[in-house]
Formats: sequence, structure tokens, C-alpha cells
Amino acid sequence: MQAANDTQNRLGVYLLNGLAGVQISFTSSNPGTHQWYRYKDSANNATPVSSVQTGNTSYITDVADGYGYFVGLPTEELPHYVWIIDYSRYVPRFFNLQASEEEDKCTNLKILADVEADPLNYTLPSGAPAGLTRSYQLQYDTQAQTDDAGPFLPTEVNMDLHGLISEIVIDAPLADTYFTLTGDQFADYFGILQAIRSDQYRAIAVKTYGTAETTKEHADNEVHHAGETLGGSSPIQYTFTAYANVPVAAFYIWKILQQDSLTGNMNTIVRYTDKILQYNFEQAGIYHVGLEVSDGQSVCVDTTTFFDVVIDNTIMKIPNAFSPGSSIGVNDELKVSFTSVTAFKASVYNRWGNLLFQWSDPSKGWDGRVNGKFVPTGVYYVIVEYKDSSGKNRTMSRAVNVLRGKN
Repeated sequence: MQAANDTQNRLGVYLLNGLAGVQISFTSSNPGTHQWYRYKDSANNATPVSSVQTGNTSYITDVADGYGYFVGLPTEELPHYVWIIDYSRYVPRFFNLQASEEEDKCTNLKILADVEADPLNYTLPSGAPAGLTRSYQLQYDTQAQTDDAGPFLPTEVNMDLHGLISEIVIDAPLADTYFTLTGDQFADYFGILQAIRSDQYRAIAVKTYGTAETTKEHADNEVHHAGETLGGSSPIQYTFTAYANVPVAAFYIWKILQQDSLTGNMNTIVRYTDKILQYNFEQAGIYHVGLEVSDGQSVCVDTTTFFDVVIDNTIMKIPNAFSPGSSIGVNDELKVSFTSVTAFKASVYNRWGNLLFQWSDPSKGWDGRVNGKFVPTGVYYVIVEYKDSSGKNRTMSRAVNVLRGKN
């Protein structure tokens, strides 16, 4: 195989798996006798070699490893050079392959390869040294995320390596695995690929990520903050799901921390040991939700704060008027405007203190009807009893004008 072609120096480097029966030929466009030369350290120090010539074609059969060959004048003014390497003398030899855990073993792993591979050197016509680079491949198993919200799945890693390979640093595998080293590319070409396999490596590194989901949909009269931050108007329940490289990852700890409004310190309020955590946020404040995952021996730990959750302070507003039956879809229902209300009851009374209507869902309201008929225009009294985001029971009342035309 031709392993290199240096056009600037007019040199082609050829690797051959054994030299039995090998010959190099040359055909010129000009008549005349060909004179062959070979060199070791410089074309200027070349020595003549014998050849066989028929017509304008000549060839040599006594080809040796580690020499450059060319045909001199008068056939061409600028000779072309050929360097021969007998690859059968340079096939790499693999003796041992093993994993070595360093101080950062939860992050990186060092693979020690005991490989003997003599350099594939050649010499440019000018005398400058050069060489071919060997390529190897390291194969092992790990796990990787399938997407942003899915499990870790088995993944095969095929790492291309070039040059010396006595020490190979890789990301710590996330699964038990064997390491297999193969090479080099020239051996692969000749069908004599070399390979070695390590003993099984027991993984300890862990990696995790999580997802947060809620089924809550904020009502149209529920005021809540916008943006990418989780939370908003409470109560709101989130399901936090942990994904990790099982079975290496064995222990899970979810932690929910709440920020102290006075000191700013984060205090742990929930500690839960399972893959899935469901939590109902009710109190206003800033929360951090984190996950800690470790292997079976608690050697390696992956700790990440995954989510910030902001629960809004309570807001409760009662409108002072509405117009039921007058303009459909426009201010025709009495609804409060609210944020972070964890318990709710609203009652409507007429001027004589008679209870006309009640509702217990803050997203609902009163359409101005009693027993299916619209109430007369006038002033009515609304009393709202609710629990705010600090857990306090509160009451708010307001006179509300019912404005409408004739029934």
C-alpha cells in the first residue's frame, strides 16, 4: 500500500507486507539506459543498483526495507523517489491493557497500554527524517442520554488514537465494560489486525439529570409570573424524575431547599430517597430542587441543582362592578383576580344579608343569576375567605355593583 505521497519532495512511501517477489519498475518517455540508485540517509549519498531493462521499461527485484530508490539521469531531469518499508517487520505487538483509577476516578479513567511498535521512519531525499503515524482504536461500553428527557441507554464508544498510546485518558465509563484495543491501520489493511482485551472494569462513575413536570394550568383570572422559571401561583404540584446510569447509580436523594426571606440562607425542607419526587408547593418563596446520586459504595457522587422554583405571593382582588347578561363575554361574570390561594370560599349577599350564591374554586365566579334568573341591578356584598401563601386565613369583603339593562 502507498502510505504517503510527498509531492513537494517527489517521494512516495510504500508499505509492503513482506518483500518476497517485490519489484519496482520505471518506464521513461525517452530512449536510453536507466540507472537506478538507492539511498539511506540522503539522495546525495545514493549508490547505484543493478536493474533489468526492456525497451523503455526497467525494474529492480533486489528490494530492501528501509531504503529510498530512484532512477537517475538521463531519463528524467527531476527524479521521483520511492521509499520501501517492509511492514511485516513492524507489526505492533500488544502485551497488556488495563484500567488505572487516578485521584479523579469519578471523572476520568486512565487506560495503560503495553504496546511495542517500532517507528515507521523514512528519509526525505534531502536527508531530513520523517515518519508515518500509526492509528489505533479503543472500544468500550458506557451509557449516554438519549435526549433531554429520557433514560440513559447503553452506548458503544469507538475512540480513534494516533501515535504513541501507552497512556489513554478517557471519560470514566458509566457502565461495566471491557476495553478492546485494535490496530494499527496498516495491519487492518493487510488483514492482520492486532487486538487485545482488558479484564472487566467495574464502573463507579455516576451521572444524572432530572425533569420537572406539572399538570396545572393557570386560570385566566389567575395572575402569575411569566418566564422560564418554574412555579408561579400556588398551589402547584411538580413531579421531579431522576435519570441516571443504572445499575451503577444506586442511591438517590432529592432535596428541596427554601430561601429564608430574612437571611437569604437556603434551608432544607424536604429530603426524599427515590427516583421520583412529587411535591406540592404552597408557600411563597424561592426554592432550589437538587438531586444527589451515588454508586453502590458511595465512592462517586453526582450532585446538581436542577431547578429553581419561584412561588408568587398572594394577591386577592374583588372587582367593584360587573354587567351580567348585558354584553356576553365582556365583564359578564364576577370573578376575583388572585395569585397563590390555597383555600377559597366566596359568598354573595344582598342588601338584607340574604345569602344568594357561593363558590369554592377561585378560578370560577358568579354569573349574576339566582335560581336561573338574573338579579336586579343594585349593590351586592361579596365576602371572600381564603388562605394565603404563608398559611394564614384571611377575609376580604367588597360592595359590588350589578349593572345591566332590563331582563
